[in-house]
Amino acid sequence: MYKKKVKIFLGAHLNYINAQNLNCLALAKYLDPKKFSTYALSAHFSPKVKTKANLFNCFFPFRLSSPLGFLWGILKCDVAYLPKHITTPKWIFYIAHLLGKKVFTTIEINMCDIKKESLINSFGSSKNLIDYFKYVSNIFGITQHIIDHSNCGIKLDKRVLYLGVDADLFSEKIRKRLKNVVFIGSLTKRKRVNEFLQLAKQFPNLNFYIIGSGIELSFLKNNATTNVTFLGTLTQKEVSSILNKMDLHILPSKCEGFPKVILEAAAAGIPSLVYSDYGASEWIVNNNNGFIVGEYAELTKTIDRIINEDDLLAKTSKGAILMAKRFNWKRIIKDWEDKILSLE
Repeated sequence: MYKKKVKIFLGAHLNYINAQNLNCLALAKYLDPKKFSTYALSAHFSPKVKTKANLFNCFFPFRLSSPLGFLWGILKCDVAYLPKHITTPKWIFYIAHLLGKKVFTTIEINMCDIKKESLINSFGSSKNLIDYFKYVSNIFGITQHIIDHSNCGIKLDKRVLYLGVDADLFSEKIRKRLKNVVFIGSLTKRKRVNEFLQLAKQFPNLNFYIIGSGIELSFLKNNATTNVTFLGTLTQKEVSSILNKMDLHILPSKCEGFPKVILEAAAAGIPSLVYSDYGASEWIVNNNNGFIVGEYAELTKTIDRIINEDDLLAKTSKGAILMAKRFNWKRIIKDWEDKILSLE
């Protein structure tokens, strides 16, 4: 029996679709209500979402109400999880520090390698990055690869804090024949969606689907073949429905953390084909629960193998489902609870 619940503020807008918001929505769902009371934000311009969290609705104008929402959360909580860097005001960390609130965050992408998209580039300099996090004593990498490559002045906890997948939202199905291929993500240069279009040209008998929007949309549409369908931005329920019809997920990006879409696809029995650059071998076993390649030519060879080798797709589909079970929020939430309760 817990004498006092820990009040935790999840610094995200739970009803607006992006990776950090969806992760916080799952945390609000799966954190033990006997141990925790959850607080979070919602955005006035998005549909309401079902959640157990106590919500501060960020009203119009959002630029004013969102910082007020973060302040509300800090005042309410014992512990704050603030995963949204850049958009979380720096002064929020300072206020939390002054009030003696325990704060933790996660690093979910390349931090230090400025040759790729990085947090240093996002903040403008390593000095700005260090200054932003100076009042955060609990910083976790979401993969071992991120921890091992964080060498620019930000001290990360040695322990990995893996993010999960809400597998209940997806329907398991063993994929047996390759027909439909999907990309899910923002349409930006970092995602290298142009390679997805190149694959569509090389495999005209396959159907290629793009879920997402972004600044590259017009360029991509102008260069797409007739076997490419753009589906735009979808709700999580709509993504789940589309995944029921897909057989392979391809992510051409070479700069990621632990992409949430890999786990969502896996929960539906869809293996992912990804590049090795960001440490995907930490969770994908090549040819067992997905596919890892080093260069573009290997993408095409792997698709050829999936088409021509009996049972390869079914084998990796079964493996993907097992991977999703490993990272199911129901399973990994205990690790989160233990780390939250042990924060300094």
